[in-house]
Amino acid sequence: MVLEKIMYLKRLDLQGFKTFAQKTVLQFELDAENRRGLTAVVGPNGSGKSNIADALRWVMGEQSLKLLRAKKSEDVIFSGSEKKSRAGFSEVSITLVNDDRQDLDFSEIVITRRLYRDGQSEYEVNKQSARLSDVVMLLAQCGIGQRTYSVIGQGMVDDVLSASPAERKDFFDEAAGLRPFQLKRHASVNKLEAARDNLRQSETLLREIGPRLVSLERQVKRLQQRETLEEDLKALEIQYYGGMWSSLRKSLSLSQTAYDKALARATQAAGEADKLESELRNMEKAIPPSQGFKELRESLNKLSEEKVRLREQQMRLESTREIAKVRAEKPWAPLPLSKIIGEIESLHKKQLDLLEMLEKPKSDAIKIMQLAREVHNQAADLLGKLQRPAPEPEKQNSEDPKLEAETAKILGAISEVEHKIQAAQIELDQWNKKEDQKRSHIFDVQRELSRRRQEAQMAERQMSEASVELARVETRREAFLQELRAQRPEQETNLDSLADKHQSGEAPEALLPRITKLRAQLEWIGGIDPETLKEYDQTKQRFDELNEQTTDLTQAIISLETIIKELDQTINERSAVSFRNLNQQFGLYFKRLFGGGSAELVEVFPEPEINEQGEVVESQDKNNARVGIDILATPPGKRLKAIALLSGGERALVSIALICAIMATNPSPFVVLDEVDAALDESNSNKFAEILNTLADRTQFVVVSHNRATMSRAHILYGVTMGVDGVSQLLSVKLHDILPAK
Repeated sequence: MVLEKIMYLKRLDLQGFKTFAQKTVLQFELDAENRRGLTAVVGPNGSGKSNIADALRWVMGEQSLKLLRAKKSEDVIFSGSEKKSRAGFSEVSITLVNDDRQDLDFSEIVITRRLYRDGQSEYEVNKQSARLSDVVMLLAQCGIGQRTYSVIGQGMVDDVLSASPAERKDFFDEAAGLRPFQLKRHASVNKLEAARDNLRQSETLLREIGPRLVSLERQVKRLQQRETLEEDLKALEIQYYGGMWSSLRKSLSLSQTAYDKALARATQAAGEADKLESELRNMEKAIPPSQGFKELRESLNKLSEEKVRLREQQMRLESTREIAKVRAEKPWAPLPLSKIIGEIESLHKKQLDLLEMLEKPKSDAIKIMQLAREVHNQAADLLGKLQRPAPEPEKQNSEDPKLEAETAKILGAISEVEHKIQAAQIELDQWNKKEDQKRSHIFDVQRELSRRRQEAQMAERQMSEASVELARVETRREAFLQELRAQRPEQETNLDSLADKHQSGEAPEALLPRITKLRAQLEWIGGIDPETLKEYDQTKQRFDELNEQTTDLTQAIISLETIIKELDQTINERSAVSFRNLNQQFGLYFKRLFGGGSAELVEVFPEPEINEQGEVVESQDKNNARVGIDILATPPGKRLKAIALLSGGERALVSIALICAIMATNPSPFVVLDEVDAALDESNSNKFAEILNTLADRTQFVVVSHNRATMSRAHILYGVTMGVDGVSQLLSVKLHDILPAK
């Protein structure tokens, strides 16, 4: 059983809200029987009386501009008129009396909402700044719904019927007082998600810090191994450098000896080559070159050039003659194809005409003969044109005598030059035979000189190779000394002693991998920041803190999951009890308003899931399995049950019956009804007013209405008027003070 709360709406303050430009106060008091009672707000259309309901909805945190009958947020601020300037802000406050202090430790609660034209919005609870979420939670704890039946405006009576089953479920959940539990569950779910996010971040940080911590631990251990590694490295390096210096001394001695021998051979080979070169020069001077060969060769070259020049002139003259011949010929063009096709088409047409004339029994023979003759003549003419060959060039002497003379002259000159070339070639061949005998001895000497030069080049190459090898050994020695000075400079003066002590049993290169490894280890250790130990301590402390935080978050997640499970159980249990009571009260109020019939609420559950095998899959979500609520109503004398088939008046009565059932099941401290009885006739208006009067001992009603039956049961009556300045004003009457006077 739901315990009655001694809470009611005491006061409503408006300033700058819509048409209430001036500060306006509405007082709500208990009636003469100390019941919450009924307060009626009346006034002509357009006077602004519905703005009182909008103000109550707005101060309770409503964000929907559509429900507030506005297009933008600043529409709730008085926009001004011809005789009244606009307001700079809008402010609405409600005062709630909380005598029992059962849920809240306040005897009086004042909620204020304020909006400025620059868009700044403020909420206050008992003069203290608050957030919208704080206001919503406070109202939920008071049992006041923000978006459902606490404020029912114009046109919202039918919304419950036209709403979807899921929307009706939200409506009934809030009406059943489940809103505080749902808000707590929502907050717990948000905390759970935040805890899971923090846990993931902590685990991510642990995964990032873990490898670094392991690396730091290894570095700290290596720092402790430095002395041992340095001693081992020093012993190996002394052994290595002694062996390497011994090897370098031997290699340097061998390379120097090889270079000296190669230098001697190269010097000897170069001297022999110089002697052969001098002998060859003396032989060439003894046989001077013949001047006759040059003269014969130059003469032959000139004759060849003259022959080429004459041939070019001949070609130019022949080209000129050919061009003259082409220009002398007359042009000829064959009959075009289009002309041939046109002639054939004309012949074909005349042949068809001739056939038609022959097929007629009474044709004129003379006309037939004339047409046949035309066809014959046209065909013969076309045949002659097609058989006509290209005209032959006229055989006439069209060449220029001057060109012929020049051509003959050039041909004669070419013949003469060719005879001269032939004679010069014979003379040159005879001269070559004589000179070959003189050059034979020179060639023998040149071959000997070439052999001597090859021997000299081979000797120089051997000397070069020996020099390169010596340079290579010296380079190795310098590199070795540089490395020694970088690693062990104190041992440079002791190299000969170290080399003498070196045991030839182990090659020094075999020690290099071990030395390289030790150097790398020492370099790694030496590259560690001196602050490594401090970083290790800090990282270890951070790792331990994150590990502890991860444990705490894991416990918090388990605790939140338990809380959510308990809240789900509480919500389901209360929802089931509230639904049974609501369904019972709905049927009673339906019969009371309709004078019979039946009505019930039906829970809507999700469709079962079917797997690929056609089997029903059990849902994993055991909580809040109900996804909606459907409404079935059958007025007396009818069989229909779907509310969509009801008339407008019947739908209004069903909505009112449902609202009354909600208020009877889980009464709200106050309910605002904005002309919800407008669609009722006089008889149903009386029934509705009587129901409100019955429920007024548990719920305070603020009714905006034109209905006499409703006004007659109000103990406070507010009248709203609007003057020429466009500002709404109030007139109030306490009916229990004036009724005895009647």
